[in-house]
Amino acid sequence: MHGDLTVFISHNSANKNIAREIGLYLLSEDNINVWFDEWEIDYGESIPEKVNVGLGACTHFLLLWSMEASESHWVERERNSMLHKMMSSKNKNLKIIPILLDNTPLPMILADFLSVKYSDGSEEDRYKVIKAVTGGAPSRNLIAAIVKKYNELIFDNESGDVFSVNACPKCGSQELKRQTAIDDERDEIYYVVNCKKCNWSDWTQ
Repeated sequence: MHGDLTVFISHNSANKNIAREIGLYLLSEDNINVWFDEWEIDYGESIPEKVNVGLGACTHFLLLWSMEASESHWVERERNSMLHKMMSSKNKNLKIIPILLDNTPLPMILADFLSVKYSDGSEEDRYKVIKAVTGGAPSRNLIAAIVKKYNELIFDNESGDVFSVNACPKCGSQELKRQTAIDDERDEIYYVVNCKKCNWSDWTQ
C-alpha cells in the first residue's frame, strides 16, 4: 500500500474534460484523494482560498500541460506556488508530475521533471498516470475499478436504512424519496424508494 496520497490537478479550463477523466482514474484507486476544482469549489466560495487549501494539502501536483495551460496565468500561479512549497518544505516526497497533452514545451524550470505523455484516455494512459503517482501498477483494471467505486458511492451498507442507497443507481441523483405503505388486508408494511429525477424505484417488505 502507498498510504494516503492527495493529488492536485492543475489545468486550464480548455482541458477540463481531460482533467475530470484523470481525476476519475485516480479516484478508482484506493488511498488516493483528488483535489479537482469542479469537485471542491461550491458557488459563493472563494476560489483563491479553496485553491490554497488544496495546494497546502497535496502530496502530488499534476500539471496538465498544453498550449492553453502555457498561456494561463492561473496555471502559472498554481505551478509557482507548488514549486515554492517543494523548495521550502522538508518533505522530500512532494512531487510535481507534468502530464503532456500536446507538444507544447515545458517551462525550463520543469524541463528535467519526469513527465507523462497523455494521448486519448486509453487504459495505457490510465496505467501511466497511476504509476507516476503511486509508483506501482493500478490495483485493478478499469472496469473493475469503476464498478468498485460505483458501489462505494451508491450503496452504504452500514447506514442502517432499509435501502442502503446514497444515490439513485440509475442516474446518480441524490433526490430520493422514501415512503412507507401499509397493506391493512394483509397486515404487511412495504418500504418504497424512488428517484425524483429519473423515476427509478425499488421496494421491499
